[in-house]
Amino acid sequence: MKGVIFVKFNEFVEELWGDEFWDELIDEASLPSEGAYTTVATYADEELFTLIELIVKKKEISAKDAQFAFGKWIFKQLYEVAPAGAHDFKDVFAFLHAVQDFIHVEVKKLNPDALLPEFEFLFESESKVSFHYQSPRKLCFFCEGIVHGLAEHTGQRVSVGQSECEHEGGSRCVIEVEKL
Repeated sequence: MKGVIFVKFNEFVEELWGDEFWDELIDEASLPSEGAYTTVATYADEELFTLIELIVKKKEISAKDAQFAFGKWIFKQLYEVAPAGAHDFKDVFAFLHAVQDFIHVEVKKLNPDALLPEFEFLFESESKVSFHYQSPRKLCFFCEGIVHGLAEHTGQRVSVGQSECEHEGGSRCVIEVEKL
């Protein structure tokens, strides 16, 4: 996983629980990187999962809630560094399509080795869209949080859920977004 995610996760944790809590996580996690993250390096996905597991244990929250909160928080951070043209999309549904058809394409040009999630759109109407979230990292709850962050950014109210989820016995993750 790209270092920018780890750097932002560090900022997220420190903003929510303070830098002492971050230091405590790093000390207990025994990570290969020792928590010394840079935005341009690549780190093992397991490091993020280890940190999330520690937060779940220490803060007595679910992994789903931890991933969701980080996703919602990070949207603004990712939006700020999004490729030129990404800021032209003012609607949640249009932006979701742009993630697949434009933003991830541009990211791949800069970082060909980036492992990005893919969205396969299954249904869309004026008020609802559903898509198959595909990623070997299985961070569908993180994705749900990003969609909420996106909705806040656009000023649109949405409901986000999953009709199928690999974490809950489904064969895939299908995220459904409905405009309220």
